[in-house]
Amino acid sequence: MTTNNGAAGFWSYTHRDDEIEDGRIRRLAAKISNEFEAITAEELHVFLDKADIKWGDEWRNRIDSALTGSTLFIPIITPRFFKSDECRREVLTFSGHAASLGLDELLLPILYINVPGIEKGDESDDVMALISKRQYEDWTQLRLEDENSPKYRQAVHRLAVRLVEILERTAEIEPPPVPLTEDADSDSEEEPGMLEMMVEAEAALPRWGATMSEFAETVSIIGNAVKESAAEMGRSDARGAGFAGRLRATHQLAELIKPSVERLSGLGEQYSAELVKIDPGILRIIRQVESEGSEAGETEQAQEFFKTVRELAQNGRKNMESYQEFSNTLQGLAGMSKSMRPLMGKMRGAAQQIMDGQAVIEEWERRIDEVTS
Repeated sequence: MTTNNGAAGFWSYTHRDDEIEDGRIRRLAAKISNEFEAITAEELHVFLDKADIKWGDEWRNRIDSALTGSTLFIPIITPRFFKSDECRREVLTFSGHAASLGLDELLLPILYINVPGIEKGDESDDVMALISKRQYEDWTQLRLEDENSPKYRQAVHRLAVRLVEILERTAEIEPPPVPLTEDADSDSEEEPGMLEMMVEAEAALPRWGATMSEFAETVSIIGNAVKESAAEMGRSDARGAGFAGRLRATHQLAELIKPSVERLSGLGEQYSAELVKIDPGILRIIRQVESEGSEAGETEQAQEFFKTVRELAQNGRKNMESYQEFSNTLQGLAGMSKSMRPLMGKMRGAAQQIMDGQAVIEEWERRIDEVTS
């Protein structure tokens, strides 16, 4: 059973954060939902448990339709949130769909525990940069208040009022159209038509594929250097050089891989930033093809575009396992020497950005499969 005939709020948080808070995050969701109903006499359907099949079904149903206009996405921001692949993917997915409908305001983050860099928006982290651009609610001090205190209850009321105001404003917003062709008399600065957007995306897709290939090659170079360093440590141990020999090998490794790490970091930032930027436009293309029906979906341009997206998604999946393994091994390397720590941080960040980008592309693939099925 879906609840797509009314307002809904999807809460995105890590269960460990809620456990640490003794269930306060879930209780906050219930309090806001109750206050919303008290103000409006209408229910705000709250979806909390992502393990519940209804969460996933309703989530996909709403982001695939204009009902996004009655759907709020509320990520509970903590340091652990940015370490959750699932939470990051949800932010990117909802943000893209909301932006494609001109409904960015429906993404309403709650800063629950302070995260260094959140105010300025760390550009090396695409999800943090996206969150920082939103008018998030700051609960870093309110979370320390007694839940029954006047200050806490007033804050719950203010947030519920803001949700009501957001839904009222977004209800009046019409999704931006994507015309099939550009009006000959139109201003050249206006939004491009669907075919123009499709051509632009088609040109970009191979470039992203090339970036992924270069990223994989750079990871391989770094991996080979790490293996050689481990072998050198073994030879050093055999010579009886002790920890001094290991430290020397580690310093040599840091200097050797530094250029590759910088390149890896640049590729990750460029890749994810471009994908997030063009994500709403590509989702609008897919939605327009869906609204035009099978005839639009069977055009040569659409077929070629869909094929390229699927190939990009498939190639990305082939590399994801190795990227994840690479990311997992970095923690151990960071503990070897302080000279390695900043390099490990950059490499972990770059790997995360590539994985975030894959999540965006796979969302395009999912929507294309739905449109063409």
